[in-house]
Amino acid sequence: MPEMPQMKKIPVEELKPGMVFTRTVFGDNYEIVAEPNTPITSKDIENLKKKGVKFVETTGELKGIVKIQEEVPLVDKVESSARELVTFYKSLVDSVESIYTNYKVNKEILPEKVVNVVEKIITKISEVGDKNVFLNLINIVDKTKYLSTHVLNATILGLLLGKEMSYPESKLKLLGTGILLMDIGMVFIPMSILERETKLTDEEYNKIKTHTVLGYKAVVQENNMSPEVGRVCLEHHERWDGTGYPRGLQKHQISEYARIASIVDTYEAMTRKRVYRDRMMSFEAMRAILAEGSTKFDPDILKVFLRMMSVYPVGSYVMLNTRAIAKVISSDPISPFRPVVKVVYDEFGTKIDDGETIKLSEESKIFIVRPVKEEELK
Repeated sequence: MPEMPQMKKIPVEELKPGMVFTRTVFGDNYEIVAEPNTPITSKDIENLKKKGVKFVETTGELKGIVKIQEEVPLVDKVESSARELVTFYKSLVDSVESIYTNYKVNKEILPEKVVNVVEKIITKISEVGDKNVFLNLINIVDKTKYLSTHVLNATILGLLLGKEMSYPESKLKLLGTGILLMDIGMVFIPMSILERETKLTDEEYNKIKTHTVLGYKAVVQENNMSPEVGRVCLEHHERWDGTGYPRGLQKHQISEYARIASIVDTYEAMTRKRVYRDRMMSFEAMRAILAEGSTKFDPDILKVFLRMMSVYPVGSYVMLNTRAIAKVISSDPISPFRPVVKVVYDEFGTKIDDGETIKLSEESKIFIVRPVKEEELK
């Protein structure tokens, strides 16, 4: 009768990523750590240490150590890419500021400069390949120049939405150019009105509403740009039910580019602090937009926007039923109420830098209790 192979104990501390054994490697209670001829990963080793396992066992022999391509955790990919993009983002803010200032001073838009900014965003979105990086970016950057950052963020959101709608690059350029210039007419609205802390008079509100017509004139009549771009300036405050301005258009009378712009413009404005009101939480803004969805916005485009953003938008904070607070780092289009989150405060309110990343759609016992305002974290 052949001798049974002996089970050997191997200290977890001696395990290295890429180790391959000829037989199955077991942890506590014969839980399989690695199949025969399958490399052990750093995640396997990390999980063993988290569970307090000191030894693994196998009847096999060490076959060798292979080089494996470790998967970079989603949170690391998102945060690393976002850090790299901050400089890129700030340069775009400066470019937009220059475009708007130049028009105010010289009545000249410089279309090639506008298109250049839009092309840079389109290229960067394709290079990065993960919309969540950009959704995080427009949340984490310090926004001091309201008009420039507002139209830039709306442009980024609009281009991401356009890609979700399978727009070709030619349509993305027109869409992005229109959104980037949609508030160009605002440069002639007095700051005393734009920064008013009290309720505007009817006369002042009507003055602000003229920015749509002024924008169209600036783009089409003064600078000979595409009427499709001009219509975004003119129609981004029109509403699906005909209650918008300046012409009270409804449904498909409004250009598709402007229907996209109206959604991203509204969402971005809601989530920005103004002198006359605090910023809304991303969750509150989404809820407000959804509440008016069937009447104010194109319902088909709104569905795509919801799928892209999720109910709990990337960059927002939520409390879990464990009492821990987590940051939303990725949306889940299939389960919009169960995004991917990273724990940033434990259940005792202690801030943690290396918190667990949780894909809530795969965790039946963990769920979101409520959104959390950033002020609550301080």
